[in-house]
Amino acid sequence: MGLLDKIQKKNVENIKKPLSKDINLKKHLKEKKLKSDEYSKGEVLDYYTVTVDEITVDILIKKEKGYIYYIIPEIEKINAALSSLTKDYINLIKIQIGDLGLTTYNQIRNYISDFSMKYNLHIPHINSLAKYFYLISGRLGLLEIPINDDRLEEIMVNGYNLPVYVFHRKHQMCETNIILDTNEVNRIIESIANLVNRPIDSRYPMLDAFLPDGSRVNATTHDITMNGATLTIRKFLKDPLTVIDLINFGTLDLDTAAFLWQAVEGYFGAKPANTLIVGGTGSGKTTLLNVLSLFSMYNERIITIEDTPELQIPHKHVIKMVTRPARPGMQEYEITMDDLIKNALRMRPDRIYVGEVRGSEAHSLLVAMNTGHDGCSGTLHANSAEEAILRLTSPPMNVPEIMLTALNFIIHQQRIRRAGKTVRRILEIVEIVKGGGENHQIAKTKLYEYNGLKDSLERVGICMWEEEVCEIAGISREELLRDRENRKKVLEYLYINNIRQLEEVAEYIMKYQIDPENLLKSL
Repeated sequence: MGLLDKIQKKNVENIKKPLSKDINLKKHLKEKKLKSDEYSKGEVLDYYTVTVDEITVDILIKKEKGYIYYIIPEIEKINAALSSLTKDYINLIKIQIGDLGLTTYNQIRNYISDFSMKYNLHIPHINSLAKYFYLISGRLGLLEIPINDDRLEEIMVNGYNLPVYVFHRKHQMCETNIILDTNEVNRIIESIANLVNRPIDSRYPMLDAFLPDGSRVNATTHDITMNGATLTIRKFLKDPLTVIDLINFGTLDLDTAAFLWQAVEGYFGAKPANTLIVGGTGSGKTTLLNVLSLFSMYNERIITIEDTPELQIPHKHVIKMVTRPARPGMQEYEITMDDLIKNALRMRPDRIYVGEVRGSEAHSLLVAMNTGHDGCSGTLHANSAEEAILRLTSPPMNVPEIMLTALNFIIHQQRIRRAGKTVRRILEIVEIVKGGGENHQIAKTKLYEYNGLKDSLERVGICMWEEEVCEIAGISREELLRDRENRKKVLEYLYINNIRQLEEVAEYIMKYQIDPENLLKSL
């Protein structure tokens, strides 16, 4: 059984070994007898193990000549074992494992041992060979290993007989030593297509779907990609990032986090701010949206609308809606994001979160913001707040500029290079307010701006939303700022004590919303 057969019930365990120093890693690798020249070269960055059901494999991360490599040492043993067998023997083993109904690792290992004696074969690394046949008995084959590594965000098959790439949370883009031949790549893609009940062939050479666990899959056939069929799996994170993680990464600081908490929540729900998160591809827009969604009032009714279900909001009253693409020859089967937003407005939502705004749904989202649904948010591809406004007011979105006054803040986040590493940073937070005169329907004020020299966000403008929320809540500006400092204390406590899990952070936020004084006393 593979991942896709049992994806909803499989319990995957990642065993993490805290071997942070290079000398300890090398000592451990020596003890593990990983003496191949392949692994002795370069700088060892990380070592840990990944468990896929009954089997455990080592993962080695190393850096050599500027490139990062994700090495599975077991593959070298597997290749040595396979090279000792003819194709006929390999095919016979595959057939008999299926015919005999062997599903566990021990069953397969015992079978291969008996097979070796029966045919008088000298097979090296029988345990590794058993792991290989155990993995390929599932739908993802060797990809079962990276798909079960919770430290990975994406897995990329670039064609036939080429190294598979992965995107690691810590080490970013890595080349692996997984190389899949033509038959294996095609087999995996066909298995996924069958699972999601979608065609992929010469007539329909592209597949975009998501797996039952929420992971997004994009595949192409050799008809449109020169290196052969491709496969990209964007994993659904079992352990989503929280605001504490973003503070650790330097994406934002405690002051900005406290401001955004207060704004998204709306000072105990008095005036939640409508926000739009913008940035380029891979800038972390959806991650930031998920982080900010935790600041919603704990008792609100929230509706999320996405193409791929990525948002993970631990609140009790959440409805998750997803689009449905058209099927070949069945255009009426399609349910668009715009359809879902219009329907959501009839479901008495307190807030609507939209995964990604691309077209006419932008108008519907702004309608929601203009009709009393405060606290709505979404993401948009744009390289600045100015560009975001231009996109919103141009085809195909065509949002009248006057409607943008319901939008309080545009948060611009980008992926940038610092000290040779790719990092994500909030570059600006811009407030949208009503402008003066006939030709100035909106005005923009930059509240926070990124300082590259200091690698920090700096407050540079006066916020009109603060004045509005003070008036609605009946408090002074001093009280608002004092409350923000208290929120900063809570976040600082979580940061210092490394309290970063989704449920833990959400619990502290809820405690503050219910009884801030009591929570502050307990810190």
